Amino acid sequence: MPPPKKKSRKGLFIVLGVILAVALIGCIGVAALVNAGGQAAQQAVNQTSTQVAQLPTTQPTTQPTQPATSGKWTTVQTFTGNGNKKTSIFTVPGDWKIVWSCKGLTDGTGVDGVIYITVYGSDNSPIDANAVSGTCTYGKTTADSTEEHQSGSVYLDVTTGLPWTIQVQELK
Repeated sequence: MPPPKKKSRKGLFIVLGVILAVALIGCIGVAALVNAGGQAAQQAVNQTSTQVAQLPTTQPTTQPTQPATSGKWTTVQTFTGNGNKKTSIFTVPGDWKIVWSCKGLTDGTGVDGVIYITVYGSDNSPIDANAVSGTCTYGKTTADSTEEHQSGSVYLDVTTGLPWTIQVQELK
């Protein structure tokens, strides 16, 4: 009995060749579209820049008011703690500042800590949920400040697992 005839793989190679050719043509087409889109985008930017440059300039009739900065920031409250704590209620003017510091861990882990401070009204309504969102660097004392622009009776909710100090300052 003669050995079985080998099946021709010619058809398989033709199909694979067609698939590769279609894929290559598709990639070239996409690249051309991306390039054309990039050129169109650049033309749009150039046209917009030209139009903006041609707009007439006018002087505003009123100048925006700037907050008074002729005073000096003065500490009126100081709070310290280690871990989570809510401060007592205190009264603040329209412009005040939270000056905070925290001491990072020194437990050998090398992991930084975090501190979050939320400002609440005396009625427990959140006034500034993201007043402070800070990183307490491992083995170091980290300090920063944030200005607040609301007046009234407030308290601070401190969330951290680290030692911290907060000064409330007013412009006087």
